[in-house]
Amino acid sequence: MADSFNIGLDNEVSSRVAVNTDLGSFVGNTFSAIIIVAGIATFIYMVYGGLQWVMSGGEKDKLNEARDKITQAIVGLGIVASAWAIFKLVDYFFGIGIAG
Repeated sequence: MADSFNIGLDNEVSSRVAVNTDLGSFVGNTFSAIIIVAGIATFIYMVYGGLQWVMSGGEKDKLNEARDKITQAIVGLGIVASAWAIFKLVDYFFGIGIAG
């Protein structure tokens, strides 16, 4: 019964495809992908705030809105960096082996 769920990939296929053979590698790969997407989104949000700043034309309301976007992007980057650091610390101290 358990053999019916076996995918049976050979070495050539598994070396070219990101195959998650256990829960640890799945969690590690998923977390890494989430961190990358969050970092890219934070960068785009920061650039958007910078463009708003430049295009504000000296209007106080638009300038404050752009400054708030940049501040939120920096806070978001701090949260992403903290999540990555906590993930690495948990992996190191508990020896789970999910961080690659």
